[in-house]
Amino acid sequence: MAPMSGLEMGWGQIDGTLPFSPVRVILLIGWFFLCLYSVLRSDESPLVLNRYRPLANTAALFFGPAVLFVLFVVDTVQKVQAGTLQWKELPSYTLAAIFRTNPVSKARPITSISPSIELMDTAGRHFADVYSSQSSGRRTNREILDLTERLILEGIQGRATDILIDPKTDAFYTVRYRIDGLLRIHEEIDGKICNAVINSIKAISGMDIAEKRRPQDGAFMARTPNGEIYFRVASSGVLGGEKLAIRVLDQTRGPMTLEEIGMDDRTQKAIRNIIRQPSGMVLVCGPTGSGKTTTLYAMLSNMNFQERNIVTIEDPIEHVLPNVSQIEVNVKAGVAFASSLRSILRQDPDVICVGEIRDAETAAMAVQAAQTGHLVLATLHASSNMAALVRMMDLGIRPLLLASALSVILSQRLVRRLCDACKKTADLTQSQMEYCRQNNMDNAQIFRAIGCEKCGGTGYYGRIAIMDVTYMDDKLRHILLSGTLTPADMKQKGDHSFFATLRRSGMAKVLAGITTIEEIKRVTSHLGG
Repeated sequence: MAPMSGLEMGWGQIDGTLPFSPVRVILLIGWFFLCLYSVLRSDESPLVLNRYRPLANTAALFFGPAVLFVLFVVDTVQKVQAGTLQWKELPSYTLAAIFRTNPVSKARPITSISPSIELMDTAGRHFADVYSSQSSGRRTNREILDLTERLILEGIQGRATDILIDPKTDAFYTVRYRIDGLLRIHEEIDGKICNAVINSIKAISGMDIAEKRRPQDGAFMARTPNGEIYFRVASSGVLGGEKLAIRVLDQTRGPMTLEEIGMDDRTQKAIRNIIRQPSGMVLVCGPTGSGKTTTLYAMLSNMNFQERNIVTIEDPIEHVLPNVSQIEVNVKAGVAFASSLRSILRQDPDVICVGEIRDAETAAMAVQAAQTGHLVLATLHASSNMAALVRMMDLGIRPLLLASALSVILSQRLVRRLCDACKKTADLTQSQMEYCRQNNMDNAQIFRAIGCEKCGGTGYYGRIAIMDVTYMDDKLRHILLSGTLTPADMKQKGDHSFFATLRRSGMAKVLAGITTIEEIKRVTSHLGG
C-alpha cells in the first residue's frame, strides 16, 4: 500500500473524517454551561447553609447537573412533606424550576396575583411605582413585587391580624401570621429574596430602606373590591438581619356589635343604659391584643350620632365611623393623647373616646372630663378591674375622684370560637368531668375541636370575649372612700374574684357550644385560682 501524501496527512483520510468529534465539543460546551448554571442555582438555594456554600459551589462546578438534581429532589420532598406542594403540581413546578420562572422559596413557587388587591402608599401611589423609584430596576423587581403582594393577600384571606417577617438563620426568613390570637408559620423564604421583600414594604410605607438597625414606623394601604385595608409597619434590626411587623387594620369588616363581641344579654342592657348617660367614665381593661378597642367601637356603634358630638383619639384608627370626629395620634407631628384631649375639651364634645390612658396627664384630664358633663370611654392596660383602680391611683388619681367619675370597669380576654363546620360532641376525660362537676356542668353537652379546611386544621374560627364587669355601686364607693383597703389588698382581692368571674363567663361560652374547656384553661391558667 502506497504511503499517504503530505496533502492527505494534513487534511485527513480520504473518507473526510476530522481529528476531533463535533458532538463531543457540543457536549463539552453544554456541560460547561450546565456547571455554571448549577453554581448559580446552588449559590441561591436556601438548602445550602452559608458556611457550606463554597464547597457546594465547587461540587456544582465539577458535577453540575448532578448537584442541581440533588437540590431539586431535596427541595421537592420538603415541599411535599410540608403540604405546600401536591404530586399533581409536580410537572408544572418542575418546568418552573427548570426555566427559572420563580425565585427560590422554601414554601412554594410564586403564584399569579389576584387582581382583587392593589397595594399603595398612603399618598395613593401604586406599589410598583414607589418601589421602582428606590430600587436598582433589575429583572427580579417584578418577582419581588409579586411575592410581596401574595404574602399580603394571603394574610388578608387568612384573617391575619399581624404579619411577622423575621430572620430564622442567615439563609432563611420566616413569615408568620397571627390568626385568632396565635402565631402560625406560613412559609420560609430565602434570605436574599426576603431582604428585597422587606425593602419593598419599607419603600411603600415611607421608611428609609437604607437604614437597617434603627427602629422605624410606617404605613401603607391596599385597595380591594370590599374597601380599603390599612397596614401599620414597624421595623427593627435584630440578630441575623431585620425584623418587620405588619399590623392589619381591616376596615372592610366594620365594627362589631355588643352581642358579637361576647356580651351576655344582662351586660348588654347595663352597658347600653350607661352609655346613654350624659356623663361618667367607662374603662375597658386587659393586656395587649385582648380586644379592648373592638369593645369601644361596639359601644360607639350603639350611640346616636345625630344627637351627640362624638370625638375619638386613637392610635391607630382601626375603623372609620360615620359622623364621628376621629383623631389619630402622631407623636412626630406633636399629636399625643394628652394634647389632643386638651383640645377636644374646647370643641363642645358629648362623648370622648380615648384609645389608651398611658400617662398621668391623660388620666387626670379624662377623669376631669367625666366629672364636667362628658361621657368618657377609655382603655387601660391592667390585668383585672381592681388592678385598673390601683393603676389609676398610681397615675395620681385620688380615690375620691375615681368614686365620683367611674361608672363601670370591664376586663376581658379573648378565646377562640369553635369552627361550626367541624366541631363534634366531646367525650370527656376523668379530669374534664371533675372540672365540669366543680363548675356545675354535670349534664352539659360540650363540644371539641376537630379541624377542617375552613379553619386551617385548628378546629377554631374567630374569637369571642369573656368578661368581668364591675359597676361603681355604693359598696365599691365606700371601699374607695374609706381607705380600709390598701392598693395591694385591692389588687389581690380583685385578681381572685376576677379569675372566678372570668371562668364563669368562659364556662357559659362552653355550655353554649361556642368554645372548649381547653381554650378556657389556656387563656385563664396563668391567672391563678
